[in-house]
Amino acid sequence: LLMRWCLSCATICNVLCGLPSPLPAANAIDGGGDGTILADLFCIISLCSSSSHKNMTGDTYDSKSNKISNPGALVRSSCLTVATVAQGLKLTGRATSSCMLTASQKKQRARLSVLAHQAASDDRSTASIEPHCSAAMLALSSIISLDDDMGHMNSHIAEMALALIPPTATLRGHLRLAFPDESSVPCKNSVMLTYWHGVRDGCVGLLEKRLKYGGPLAIEQACSNGIPAHLTCLLANPQKEDSQGKVIAKDLPGLSPIGVVWTLSSIAHCLAGGSFHDILYRREPLKLLSDLMSETHLNALKCWTGYGGGSDGIKDLVNSIIDVLAFPFVAVQSVPGSPLTSASVSSGYLLNSGSPGARMCAENADMVKIIEANMPQYVQMLLE
Repeated sequence: LLMRWCLSCATICNVLCGLPSPLPAANAIDGGGDGTILADLFCIISLCSSSSHKNMTGDTYDSKSNKISNPGALVRSSCLTVATVAQGLKLTGRATSSCMLTASQKKQRARLSVLAHQAASDDRSTASIEPHCSAAMLALSSIISLDDDMGHMNSHIAEMALALIPPTATLRGHLRLAFPDESSVPCKNSVMLTYWHGVRDGCVGLLEKRLKYGGPLAIEQACSNGIPAHLTCLLANPQKEDSQGKVIAKDLPGLSPIGVVWTLSSIAHCLAGGSFHDILYRREPLKLLSDLMSETHLNALKCWTGYGGGSDGIKDLVNSIIDVLAFPFVAVQSVPGSPLTSASVSSGYLLNSGSPGARMCAENADMVKIIEANMPQYVQMLLE
């Protein structure tokens, strides 16, 4: 019910965090303190995380020794509400992670840790990933994303987040896992945590944060683990076949519009690791990106009732696709002596110096030369 309220009106997210509405124009806003509904949600998740029901978040809460009959379902519901609150706050453009984690570094670490604990509680599974783990990953990635609009993450939040995000190989394993009820044909109910949240959203969200803030090493690890190809496969909605090669269904990606944007952002970061050969110089991936901008898909996105839809969702999707397609142009124009990127498309908004292509120029000049040599071929493929 709380999640539905948040989806119906973003102002409710402020109320749950104990924040004023509208948010003040301050760099750091203290929210989610003791006595707020959000603090109670973190307490519930913490209680379910410990068999002894010991409070792990440092929040004030009356923890009576009542036995929790279905902790997994309670964690799933609470984490999805926390994720929805974070996504609602992000719409304001002024919210930061402190709006949900308070200004106390102790509570920030405790709350992020309890979500990471739930997200990692299914690491030993080899057949499927449990819904409460997917929900915890979504809550964790949604909270970390609140600092994206600030242009940079708070240094201590960045350090905490990177330490808590699972390794790239683990995230890759989660992306490849079957769904709990995927023994036969996958259906919409098996790939969506709710009508508005995909089962893989949180995983790709954490992957995107690891790539964005983990530096060249994180990108190298992702490319060596085949992450770019797997992400492209997710967006392509691959078909499932039986033992005789007969198509029985399509393997639904389990991504909401927000998950799709995180997936595209992850692909964009991986381009600097050398995956641009397989993504940008092949017609199939380029057609996939083109299909995402088709009228049919954009109309469906415009009608999406959850966060990540509507006109803002269309803008985020198009910008994410352009980040991928513009990579070679950014890399080439970032070479010393080339025209300034600020004189490029949209006064430098698309081809900006902080993009993966610009960083690639400084990190791998030889690869930039390869991109420049293949630029005519790439332009021709775009025109087709």
